[in-house]
Amino acid sequence: MQRLIAFLVLAFSAHQVLPVQEAGVVAGQEAGVTGSPEGGSSGAGTGVPGSSDTDGPVPPGRPVTAPSTEPEQEQAANEAGARARTDARAQDLAAAGESEDEAPAAATTPDAPAPRPGNSPSATSHRGTATGTAPAPAPAPAAAGGALSWAPPAGWAGYPVTRITATNSVTTVSGKGGDVLVQLPPDRAVAPIIIANCRNAVVMGGRIDVLPTARPDGNDQRAIYVHKCTGTVHIEGVLINGNVSGSQADGIAVNAPDALVQIQNVRMEGLRGTYSVNHADVFQPWGGVREFRIDRLTGSTNYQGIQVRRDLGAIGRGTIRNANVSSSGVTPTDRGGQFIRVECNGYPLALDNVYVAGREGRSFGTSVWPQSDDRSCPAVIQGGVASWPSASNIAGGVRQGSPAAGDFVPAGTVGLGYVSPGYR
Repeated sequence: MQRLIAFLVLAFSAHQVLPVQEAGVVAGQEAGVTGSPEGGSSGAGTGVPGSSDTDGPVPPGRPVTAPSTEPEQEQAANEAGARARTDARAQDLAAAGESEDEAPAAATTPDAPAPRPGNSPSATSHRGTATGTAPAPAPAPAAAGGALSWAPPAGWAGYPVTRITATNSVTTVSGKGGDVLVQLPPDRAVAPIIIANCRNAVVMGGRIDVLPTARPDGNDQRAIYVHKCTGTVHIEGVLINGNVSGSQADGIAVNAPDALVQIQNVRMEGLRGTYSVNHADVFQPWGGVREFRIDRLTGSTNYQGIQVRRDLGAIGRGTIRNANVSSSGVTPTDRGGQFIRVECNGYPLALDNVYVAGREGRSFGTSVWPQSDDRSCPAVIQGGVASWPSASNIAGGVRQGSPAAGDFVPAGTVGLGYVSPGYR
């Protein structure tokens, strides 16, 4: 009998404990503690580090956990991280002090398009082949001296003609919303030109000598300035002489967000610029362009080269092939020194057969931009080629030095008496 009583007491005690254990398991599942099927990692649904849910309101039906010091610790960590990012940004801006003023993208590109799908940083090969958004297919590279990649607009030879004659002042050519053929003299150089308010425009051959000043009429000097055109602007076979004492000038500048600009078989010699006065470039679409295409471009400069980062306007896409930029050796110099400046994770850009020969004594890694020491998108130098593997929008890279066969646009092949080699 005593054994029977002991057995009944033991059974009754076990029956009272078991529901408490089961309730503890359920409560743990609802609170999302470690090991629960619903909670995932520690802190699920609470907004503390380790949560597998996104930070936000507690889902309906899930009890709010008791307050702890973890959110306060996270807030302190976040504030410290924000301060670190601010300090790093300030260091980035300070590192850019040798080049043009760098401002946040939101401040300098108000018209920039929304980011394209796939433009977030992704791994690429050191050759720069993109794994995200890549430039649209383009014609295969043309060998230097052969036919060019892109023809002028159909019917260009029948456009209304504007003949340039001025040698000591800038000439503005207004297309008045229509098409225009800009004719430079076949036997002598002229002063810089502005092509404005056109639909399509063509410049075929001729020579431009920049003026011995930095800012004629109070504006930065540009040998050719494309302004507010909306169709195709085709510039071919032009020789630009920038080696003029007292001058500071861009080679070709563009402020035409709706235009397609084609630059082919163009040579620029001895361009001069300074950080303090005129930030002269071989080519810069600073005001925006729908698309730019370059095939066979040679330039020498003592400041900057091909500057194709977005500035005050959006750039849709770009192609640079068979191009070489070198130091003119003209002194003194005032900062500058990056002979190509590209934009990481922006518009699609294809680089093919592009060369940079920097200033004497300056490393290749600091003759391109972003430089090899950039924090967010460094140039990777491998086998004499600079590429930007963290930039999903850039296909190809830039080679160090000059082409083995010489300039893509040799002296004497363009300018006065130019004859086009035709198009593929």
